Amino acid sequence: MKSAKIILGTLAGVAIGVQIGLLIAPEKGKTTRKKLSKKGEGYLKEVNSQFDHLVKGVNERLDNMNKNISAVAEETKAKGKNLIAEAKDKTK
Repeated sequence: MKSAKIILGTLAGVAIGVQIGLLIAPEKGKTTRKKLSKKGEGYLKEVNSQFDHLVKGVNERLDNMNKNISAVAEETKAKGKNLIAEAKDKTK
C-alpha cells in the first residue's frame, strides 16, 4: 500500500511539475517541450521501476503463501492418513 502511495504521489508531482514548467518556461515552446519530454521519460522510468519492484514483491509474497499452503495441505493429508490407519487398527 505504501508503494502505491509513492507511485501516485510521483505521478501527481510529475503532472504538477509539467504544468508549472509550461507556465514559467523562459525558452521557446518547442525547446521547453523537448526538455519536459526528456524529464518525463526519466520520471516514467522511475515510476516503472517502482511499479516493477512492487509487482515483484507481491509475486514473492504470493509464492511464499502458495508454498505454505502446499506444506499445510501435505501435512494435513499425512495426518489424515495416519488417523484413518489408526481407526482401522482400532476397529480390528
